[in-house]
Amino acid sequence: MNRISDLIQNIQIWIRSKPLLYRFTLGTRSLLAIGFIPTGMVKLLGYRFTNMSVESEVGAFFEILYQGGPYWKFLGLTQVLAGIFVLIPATSAIGALLFLGIMMNIFFITISYNFALTPIITFLMLLGSIWLVIWDFNHFRDLLFQKEFNDRNRKNSSIVSILPQPSLANRFEKTIYTAGTVSGLMFFSMLRGLDMPAGTGYVLFSICIFCFLAAIIFGIRYGTPYRDSKT
Repeated sequence: MNRISDLIQNIQIWIRSKPLLYRFTLGTRSLLAIGFIPTGMVKLLGYRFTNMSVESEVGAFFEILYQGGPYWKFLGLTQVLAGIFVLIPATSAIGALLFLGIMMNIFFITISYNFALTPIITFLMLLGSIWLVIWDFNHFRDLLFQKEFNDRNRKNSSIVSILPQPSLANRFEKTIYTAGTVSGLMFFSMLRGLDMPAGTGYVLFSICIFCFLAAIIFGIRYGTPYRDSKT
């Protein structure tokens, strides 16, 4: 088991040393948050997720969940918390773990019922959640793999000293990611029923596209500076 742990740890160290993969991780966090915070809010506020007919298999499934009342709102709360946590550096590992559980559940639901091509999307989102867990694997290693106490402390100290802690190149790049995430959240919230002035959707979508392209350019152009980490 320790060999598996060491392999995943080496993968974590390698991906954290790559500027493009760091930016890919930020993008994955943003996309999961954009996809689930508005959707979770719909459930948390007690609204139906879909208007599909209950005569269909999928429509009946969602209606049963909706009629669960507190359980429906609990699902929404979990998704909202996961989306918020994954965007905050201090809680991103917790958010990744929550999303792993959420996406495993959703993926198996979509392959168990007639969701057409949806399993392809949910599988990609599940892979994204697994990626985020690997990115923060050092937080979970001791929970998954049994080791002697002294050996654990020694290895953890070694990991802390070599684990890259990347950051973005400058404030403008940080603004790009922030603006893209906020615009994406607002745009997707409109798709989930949020009322906004006419034409706002086009503006938000344009900002999202601009930020996406700008993020790619920054990822190619800049290396990732690192800061010392003690956590």
